[in-house]
Parts: sequence; C-alpha cells; structure tokens
Amino acid sequence: MTAAELKAELTALAEPTYRNFTASLIPGEKDILGVRLPQLRRLARQAARQNAQELFSTLRDEHGMEIIMLRGMLPGYTRKATLNDRLTALKDFVPSIRNWSICDSCCATYLFMREHRREVLTFLRDYLSSDKEFHARFAVVCLLHHFVCDEEWAGEVAQQLLRVQAEGYYARMAVAWCACELLLRYPNTCPDLLSRLPEDIQRLTLRKIRESRRKPKPHN
Repeated sequence: MTAAELKAELTALAEPTYRNFTASLIPGEKDILGVRLPQLRRLARQAARQNAQELFSTLRDEHGMEIIMLRGMLPGYTRKATLNDRLTALKDFVPSIRNWSICDSCCATYLFMREHRREVLTFLRDYLSSDKEFHARFAVVCLLHHFVCDEEWAGEVAQQLLRVQAEGYYARMAVAWCACELLLRYPNTCPDLLSRLPEDIQRLTLRKIRESRRKPKPHN
C-alpha cells in the first residue's frame, strides 16, 4: 500500500456528518476528514502487514488528523518489530500528537507494552516529567491502558503520576482519569494518592469518580 493509495482510501471513507461531530469534540482541530475509528484501525492493520516501516517514514510530514493517527498506530500493529524498533518509532511519533483523540486512540494500540513494562516505564519517564501537554498525556494514557490493568503495578503507577508537572488541561485530566481508575480498582493499594495530587487534579479526580457511577471494588 502506497501513501497515495492510503490517502485515497481515507478520502473515500470520509463522512461529512461524522467530521462535524468529531470537530465538535476537539476544539481547534481543523484538518479532519471524518473517518471512523474502526475503519482507521482496519487500514492501520492492513498497512502494518505490508510496508509499515516505509509508510511510517513516508507519512512523517503529513498534517491530516487521520493520517497522523494511522501513522501512530503502526508501531502497535507491526507484528515483527523489536521493542527497540517500536520505542524508536514512538519517540519519532510523539511530537506529532496535537490533540487528545490522536493521543488516546494510538496509545490504546500499544499492547506490546504489557510484555515489557519495566523497559517501557523507563522510556515513559521523560514524557511523564515533560512540560509539554501532550507528551505528558501520552505517557499517562499509556500507563492507564497497559499498566493499571495489573494490580501489581498500581503502586508504581501512582508514584509515576506524581511526576507529572505539565500545566495543560489535557495532561492534568489524564492524570485525574488514571488516578480515578486506580482509586476505584485498588483503593487499598494507593489510599493516599488523592491527597498527594495537586489540588486542581484532586478536583478533577473526584469529578471523574462521581461521573463513573461505580463503587470501589471490595477487598477481602
């Protein structure tokens, strides 16, 4: 699949109504085609089976949201890449993240992180302490998707959330989202997390907990 073929397929899949809906959820984002996420994932998987490395390089200077998102999925869907290959690709990709949708949709594909958590955590630390909004969100959302699911890592994730200093709303909301999940899933593992977070993130976390309409999982 060439870059031109990929762009032609994305254009064919674009839905104006869905574009308008998506734009309403992402303030300031103008370069949207309106392609639904399942279709993007299908194309990314197809590209990953064919010429992932070539496309990843060729698409580096593209500006359309869906193209950037698809490029960011390739490190997760490529089957035979080494951990170093994947992390090198992510280092190249992260500066392209410009909104929460690109960030979260791509982070969800990085299932390889679950098999290499110690190495991945080392990789994420610089992003966690970055003052750039979406660098920090990228790291926190990776923790949320691929570490929080394992109680063994809950305490470590709680400690890492305290590293986040980025002032941007989407970085701080990601911390609140992750803290909410930790507190609801593992209330006895990190009971003092909420009190150690900055006051604004405490408020966001409490709001997320209320909105979740869930109760903490009981522990015997």
